Amino acid sequence: MKRWSNTASVLALCVLVAAPVWMGACCAVTRGPSAEELAAMEAARQQAIADSIRAVQAEEEARLAAEAEARRIAEEEARLAAEEEARRLAEEEARRAAEAEALHQEMMSLATIYFDYDRSDVREDQRSVLDENARKLREYQPEDRVVVEGHTDERGTIEYNLALGERRAEAIKAYLVDAGVAEDRIETVSYGEERQSVMGSDESALAQNRRVELKRQ
Repeated sequence: MKRWSNTASVLALCVLVAAPVWMGACCAVTRGPSAEELAAMEAARQQAIADSIRAVQAEEEARLAAEAEARRIAEEEARLAAEEEARRLAEEEARRAAEAEALHQEMMSLATIYFDYDRSDVREDQRSVLDENARKLREYQPEDRVVVEGHTDERGTIEYNLALGERRAEAIKAYLVDAGVAEDRIETVSYGEERQSVMGSDESALAQNRRVELKRQ
């Protein structure tokens, strides 16, 4: 009987000793995280939020930078295209201006008509040249007046050459009038041998001085 009493006492003592330990363990299990743990968890949560915000901001900044670069490239391409178009237009305008100037110079220029020695009739080989002169006078700046200058080579007297130069000028005037150029636009003058085109006494020089020059006014 006494043995059972001792055993019960030992068991009761064990219970008394183990109870606080067991209760502490239970409290440790049920009390939740400590303040330090909560602070660490909050810090981690805030860090995650900050990291997420930075990631979103970085993504937005990258998007905006990409859009800005795309706009810059588009603007640069547009600028280059505009410069190229302006250059093309300038070149086209310069080309047209050059063509217009070349046409102007061509239509303004009137060819010299040459004569045989001591003759004032229009040579057969000079008629096509004279026809072209008449066309230019009819079609281009028809309001212009034209001076028909008669010239001779150095042979003969001054008086004779002045008269020969006048006959040559009048022959060209008559041809132009017959070709449709208004007579009141044409003035004739003779310089005889006074204004030699080529100096010299050989036949080549003499042939080039027997001429009529047409000059617009």
